[in-house]
Amino acid sequence: MRTPICFALLALATLSVARADEPQSLSAQVGDVAFESGDAEITLIPVGGAFSLSASTKGAAAWPPPKTRVDLLSIVCDGFEDGKPLALDHKAFERSTCDVRFDKGTRPMGGTPEAEYRLDKDAAENRFEILRADGKVYEGRFAFRLKDSNGGAVAVANGKFRVEDRQR
Repeated sequence: MRTPICFALLALATLSVARADEPQSLSAQVGDVAFESGDAEITLIPVGGAFSLSASTKGAAAWPPPKTRVDLLSIVCDGFEDGKPLALDHKAFERSTCDVRFDKGTRPMGGTPEAEYRLDKDAAENRFEILRADGKVYEGRFAFRLKDSNGGAVAVANGKFRVEDRQR
């Protein structure tokens, strides 16, 4: 489990030194906690018709790393086309090619999170939308229902993002 988290943090650190044309933001209500990510902690990677959108707690990419634990949200699915809007409903997220993960309370330099939630593929509220595509900048919204290994559920609600494809 350490490898994906370390990779995500390394990608975030690498992107923090990349030239940013547009400021990025991502926020959502995860259970009873407001999750917010900043420009340096967001990564959008489109790959051959699919995409990966990852965001960690605002400030997680700072150096030296924060002493507090970090939350990580990751959304992966297909259907992505450069510069175009996208609407994925709950049926799209039922496919095995789509996944959403939320790791709560991970140590900044890796380790086991306090809680791990995965997409509840049966939930009707699962959706992801790119409402506006302007060049390599995308704006949209999302909502998901996630569950842990014990079946405990958490809602990801009122999600919104403004991200840039910085893969040059």
